Amino acid sequence: MYSKQTHGNHRLVAAACRCLPLLLAAIFSLRPALAADPPPDPESRIRELERQMQALSKELREMQSPSLALNKSKGEPLLGGFKDGIYIEDADGNWKLQLNGRVQADYRNYSTDAFAADTFGVRRARLGVSLAFLKHYALRVEGEYGGGSTALTYGYLDLNWWKAAQIRIGQFKPSYGLERSMSTNFIDFQERSLADSLLGATFDRGLMVYGTPLRGTHYSIAVVNGSGPNTDDSNSAKDAMLRATGNAAEWANWNNAVLHVGGFYGRGKQANGLAALSAKTEALGTTFFATANAFSNDIDRTRDGAELALAYGPMKLQGEYIHADYEGTNIERSLSAWYTSITWLMSGERYADAYKNGGFGRIKPKQNFVLLAEGSGAFELGVRYSQFDASGFTTANTVGTGQLNAGLTNEANAWTLGAKWILNPNARLMLNYVRTRFHTPVTLNGKTSDHEDALTMRAQLDF
Repeated sequence: MYSKQTHGNHRLVAAACRCLPLLLAAIFSLRPALAADPPPDPESRIRELERQMQALSKELREMQSPSLALNKSKGEPLLGGFKDGIYIEDADGNWKLQLNGRVQADYRNYSTDAFAADTFGVRRARLGVSLAFLKHYALRVEGEYGGGSTALTYGYLDLNWWKAAQIRIGQFKPSYGLERSMSTNFIDFQERSLADSLLGATFDRGLMVYGTPLRGTHYSIAVVNGSGPNTDDSNSAKDAMLRATGNAAEWANWNNAVLHVGGFYGRGKQANGLAALSAKTEALGTTFFATANAFSNDIDRTRDGAELALAYGPMKLQGEYIHADYEGTNIERSLSAWYTSITWLMSGERYADAYKNGGFGRIKPKQNFVLLAEGSGAFELGVRYSQFDASGFTTANTVGTGQLNAGLTNEANAWTLGAKWILNPNARLMLNYVRTRFHTPVTLNGKTSDHEDALTMRAQLDF
């Protein structure tokens, strides 16, 4: 029987036969000269023989890969591998298909006088695919499976005709601030700060133009529904937003530093009023703030923020201030929140290496952790303080104008201590201690407390 293996063996024998003349030529070229005149330029002849041997070695390797050789005979070789995701692409660079996913498995332990119960949970479980083709086009589809039901997170098409003005259409994450714009795979602590609760839904549908018009700068302009993911809201006027950032360290060619400044502004009208507002602690335990009802009439919602990040080598200082206004007939309410944090990569990695396009991304350890070997991964310590202020929302407000739910509070602050072990660029373990203090005691389910203590842990794998 003539098998594929037999065919491959025959091809290898044929290639070996073609090697023989080159090998003989190499031997004779190196023998002592018998003629009276020495050979012209022996070094050039040796270099040429080396080049021919390298070309033949490459051909032999290709023959030992049946799938690659088969596709190459048709003029369409396929390449594959792993680089922050599993990918397959054609050798000519016409298209690239990449599989991405993440799992964040959490454990949360609350103090005995807290309102929440200890729990194991899957914070996020996502799987998606992206396709880049014809150099200027890309699409991405991703689903969330960790919340008990499947939901779309990303679903968009990119038109990358100009680096300074790329176009994104579909469902995506608008860039409201530094912390929100960063992937949850790479944020400094297990959860985002109290300030994140002012920004509303993470994903929305619409159109965004973004890019890097000048070195060290980044911007995004978006028009979205303003109603969150997986909804086509035809009743609301659209939200428009702008975010712009700059990194002065890039302008000064300081490769070991980041001097990031930026800000955003967004405005939109909610034609049917705005859903009830709420905020949870950073440990995702207590819902300490919530309005009794949605606003009763049309609302103009304005959100803005300022951001700063200073990094030098393994040290980083980061902070943001975010403000939100809600205005309508006989309604004028506002929210504000801010945070500041400092983090230290104890193993010596540089934050500047993870900074790109107005945000921080994947930290790559100097040495990946390998059991029973020298590699230990990267270690990071951090502390964050955040504050939340919704003092304009009180229980005395009338229904539909931002009335605070009975038993809750309109102000809170939190300290978070974090430790992180980055085993390799795609895996990390996190441990956070979060202490939240409520401005007035919160009463829920027959319990009353002015604080929440929590110890949280996460095991994460992403690709």
